[in-house]
Amino acid sequence: MAEISPLKSMFDALQTAKRVLVIGDGKPDGDSMGSSTALYGWLKREGKDAKLFMAVPTPKAFLFLDHVHDFTTDPSVFDEDWDVVVSLDASAPGAGGFADLQPRLKPGHFFINVDHHVTNTQFGHLNIVMTDACSTCEVVYRFFEENGVVIDDRIATSLLTGLCTDTSHFSNAATNSKGIEAAGVCAASGARHADILRFLVKNKTVSALKLWGLALERLAFNPEYDAVVTYFLRDDLDGVPGADEAVEGVSNFLNLTCGGTDAILVLREKPDGTVKGSMRSLTRDISGFCKALGGGGHKKAAGFTVKGKIEVKDGQVMIVTG
Repeated sequence: MAEISPLKSMFDALQTAKRVLVIGDGKPDGDSMGSSTALYGWLKREGKDAKLFMAVPTPKAFLFLDHVHDFTTDPSVFDEDWDVVVSLDASAPGAGGFADLQPRLKPGHFFINVDHHVTNTQFGHLNIVMTDACSTCEVVYRFFEENGVVIDDRIATSLLTGLCTDTSHFSNAATNSKGIEAAGVCAASGARHADILRFLVKNKTVSALKLWGLALERLAFNPEYDAVVTYFLRDDLDGVPGADEAVEGVSNFLNLTCGGTDAILVLREKPDGTVKGSMRSLTRDISGFCKALGGGGHKKAAGFTVKGKIEVKDGQVMIVTG
């Protein structure tokens, strides 16, 4: 007897389920928002009693996506009866923001973990972790493709959002042929690409672009690690509208445009006394380095957060702890 593929097993579990809880990543980005709303949209189209949960409110930038208004942050959904629970784009329950909530799920549920991060901890009953995929939206696309699911314009917009954002619009090292194929199918299915550009690319304020200028001014090359480093101090960001979104985009921008180096590191001081690092690389696997610092991510795009503050000495940027 031929072995049933994981994507087919997931399809069978969802087809037989009456109630399904879909969990978006606790650090929402285009891929987590896109993959969770795409799967949820299909479940609702199938007539399933489904709910969308995310540990934090939906970022304003993603309000153009269908079904985002169905997200709840109410933890009491974990006390309800669910046949199947699906986590999307979270490498671990802690990263997904539901580590303290998962134990509240009642016995008898079937937990499906769908992701593409190399640091995924395989925490589901069924783990569909495709580290060769450019995004979790590509994994969901493969799920639809293998099971003959028709991709409508709303699902297509959600999928294309994650495909675009996780590949920096098909320009970074994560870009692959399957992702480009998926984007073509989404475009042909009516994906609203103009909305994706408007809300996620052409959305930078003058204040945000000035922050980018500050990051460029502070660029420093570390020849020992073949890496370029820049940083934001806490005072740089106070009172700046859209500062969070601006900072998140700097590492991708530098990875796309900065030549003569293999790696990019953007550091940011946070109000809680920690420093967040966002790394990008052209050839090296940086996920292990970030995981050792308590973070994680992809082989060539990862991050971490550590206690400390940023100091600059003799032109070198350091994180000082204690």
